[in-house]
Amino acid sequence: MTNTENDLAVKLDNTTERMPLTEKKVKPYGFGGWLYLVAIGLLLTFGSSFYYLMDTILPIYQSGRLSQLYEENWKYAFIIIYETAMNLFYVIFPVIIGYCILKKKKLLKYMAIYFYLINFAANVGYYFISNSIEEMATHEIMGEQGRNIVKSFVTCLIWIPYFIISKRVKNTYTN
Repeated sequence: MTNTENDLAVKLDNTTERMPLTEKKVKPYGFGGWLYLVAIGLLLTFGSSFYYLMDTILPIYQSGRLSQLYEENWKYAFIIIYETAMNLFYVIFPVIIGYCILKKKKLLKYMAIYFYLINFAANVGYYFISNSIEEMATHEIMGEQGRNIVKSFVTCLIWIPYFIISKRVKNTYTN
């Protein structure tokens, strides 16, 4: 029988002695903690990109508007193709990362880091592409693109170190 208030143990002969404190450190393991925020972000990215592809991009391809844009100015068609590629990336990559999360793959750490870096690079690329088109180089659009660059940079500053340093990621995703 133990007395948890003062760590005394009662022996059978009714004498007490001080038991040594034993520390059992519980390592964070499994999906939890900050990974919930990562999962929510991936779900929102997947959903918004899928919706954008179906609602905005697909009709441009189906109506033949892409070839009309190309005839007007090839940069218009290029930016649509760029947006298509990036939104396909934002649909496919979260699924791959989700698979790594569910199967507890060691690859998760690297895939998540690449995802955030590619997101940042894509925003920078989009800024320069849209800045090269006079009609898109307005103060409002460039301001919005600048904010997207800053948001993706801050995201990198938060999540890349998390995936590198996190004990939960290191303990859980080992396969």
